[in-house]
Amino acid sequence: MSIRRIIQTLTLAISIMAFIFFVMNKKESILLIWMLSFSFASIIFGKLFCGYFCPFHAFDKAWGYLLNKIKINRIETPELIKKKYISFPISFILLSLVVIKIASLSLPIKLKIPFLIATFPILAIFAPDLWHNYLCPFGLVMKLPSLRRILIPKIDNSTCTNCNLCKKTCPTGAIELNNKNLYINGNKCILCYQCEKECKIDSIKI
Repeated sequence: MSIRRIIQTLTLAISIMAFIFFVMNKKESILLIWMLSFSFASIIFGKLFCGYFCPFHAFDKAWGYLLNKIKINRIETPELIKKKYISFPISFILLSLVVIKIASLSLPIKLKIPFLIATFPILAIFAPDLWHNYLCPFGLVMKLPSLRRILIPKIDNSTCTNCNLCKKTCPTGAIELNNKNLYINGNKCILCYQCEKECKIDSIKI
């Protein structure tokens, strides 16, 4: 295992432990400030938060690994949810709740329900792209244009054989075809590096 993957494993493990700690101690607002700040930082760093600091990605990675071992597939994302007039209002409402929860630190607003806990059953039952691409409120922020993207994988089409293994394994459908060449859509990539791991001829590099 490379140093980068070790670091990613550690930071993701810390992120989910932090989520549990803050929710159990009723300090969710502080956690949400941290998560929302990282989301806005994506303008400079790309989806570094998704790949290394998101507790939902941490859960998804561990749960997905377990399901793959026992050969159980999650339910595909319903086509209706993929419609922008459905997914955008839902993610916007969730983002609004995040902002309200944060505002409750200084304003007389009460929002006691840790609503983002609902993310875990969604990721447990449905394909990862349902949350990552369509519902995540932090993902909505990260759809803002990025000045740069760091640590993102890229496909070397001079050696790629178009076997499509990377495309099949990508949890968010970030690997797309353009003029018969595969490329990684930075707007969808959450830096999970499954594609790099799956590629048999090392055509995917960071």
